[in-house]
Amino acid sequence: MMSAFPSGQFFVFMVWLIFQSDAVLADTIRIAVSSNFYPTLTRLIQVLSIESRHEFDVISGSTGVLYAQIENGAPFDIFMAADKSRPALLDAHGLIEPGSRKTYAIGQLALWAPDSNSQVDKDFLLEFEGNLAIANPDIAPYGVAAKTLLHHMDISQVQFVMGNNVGQTFQFVQTGNAKAGLVALSQVLHGKIESRFFWAVEHSFYEPIEQQMVIMNRSPGSIEFANFLTSETAIRILLIDGYELPGNLEK
Repeated sequence: MMSAFPSGQFFVFMVWLIFQSDAVLADTIRIAVSSNFYPTLTRLIQVLSIESRHEFDVISGSTGVLYAQIENGAPFDIFMAADKSRPALLDAHGLIEPGSRKTYAIGQLALWAPDSNSQVDKDFLLEFEGNLAIANPDIAPYGVAAKTLLHHMDISQVQFVMGNNVGQTFQFVQTGNAKAGLVALSQVLHGKIESRFFWAVEHSFYEPIEQQMVIMNRSPGSIEFANFLTSETAIRILLIDGYELPGNLEK
């Protein structure tokens, strides 16, 4: 039986079909991520994108603000929160793919004072006077942790500079608008800040920052990303960036 195409045209047609097949399978995955995890997510995506056919569009902000956007219909495929309460609410409201909610990391709080003349530690905070930057506890889980720490240590003499999220809190300290700040440990480690300038706050001072993610659109790209988070490569990045592993990822 003769082909309807001359041989050269048939080859071009087959290449077109293969290209179209890859295009159909490829997704652009919109990931809403809490600001503390944004630098780590960027590293993860850089590694995953080497072999993935999918593209990843990252939207960063406070957990509370991103949660409100999702409730109002924002077209995100994945939500990576800095707490577990908002993902649980989305689950209860039926706004996620069933069974997709899981803890992907345990965040840690850190006190950072880049201009300190002494070791930054518990005693430094007890004696601290001046502007202290914290994230807004109404919308940012790291702000909740900071508030719990300050209450536990009976710190009341400081003046607060409030960030909308822990990313903005970090910027307040970085730009000198605050002498010190309660930020994410991942931020100071990612910034290669000398250890004498920060204190990794012990867990006994605040509730564990259990960071959960949910999937709103179970597409091939979303599934690939979720599976990648449990890989040895992703786990190594999480640990280097100052996160602890939830029980389901410990190896």
